[in-house]
Amino acid sequence: MDREDTEPWYRQFWPWFIIALPASAVVAGLTTVWIAMQTTDSLVVKSDDGVRKAADRRFSAERLAAEMNLAALVEIDPDTGVVSAVIRSGDLAEVPAVLEFELSHPAFADRDRLVILNKAMPDESGNPVWVGHLVTVPDERFYAVLKAGDEWRVSAEWQGETSLTLRPSGVGDDDGR
Repeated sequence: MDREDTEPWYRQFWPWFIIALPASAVVAGLTTVWIAMQTTDSLVVKSDDGVRKAADRRFSAERLAAEMNLAALVEIDPDTGVVSAVIRSGDLAEVPAVLEFELSHPAFADRDRLVILNKAMPDESGNPVWVGHLVTVPDERFYAVLKAGDEWRVSAEWQGETSLTLRPSGVGDDDGR
């Protein structure tokens, strides 16, 4: 004697399982569209006069730093948040009173940090020193940039170390960063 299935199709497991697979793809797609509409692209540099001019200013500042053979030693105290930058005294024609130290997160603009470094007393070798303060020292990977306005800039990748050497990047490099 053969047993016949007497339950209707909507009370069976397999039809609902087969329907659930494409339905989950539709829900995931709609969720992705919603996320894309709610967030902005934080990797795009915005400026008043356009992205191209901002990039041109950046490249000319890096080119000048390369011509001056600039290198800066930045030290970050993880306990106190004190940031100090030292540049060899012979490298700068004019010693600026203020420098900007940026920590830019590779993916999220809301995690970026900007520290204004003020000129302090020179070190024992006579090299100019600038000092500033981070409220909280991050423990993630960041791009570190030290710059004097749009005049020159040096950069490096920071991964939480206490001492970091920044040099001009993107000028004559093959990686283009």
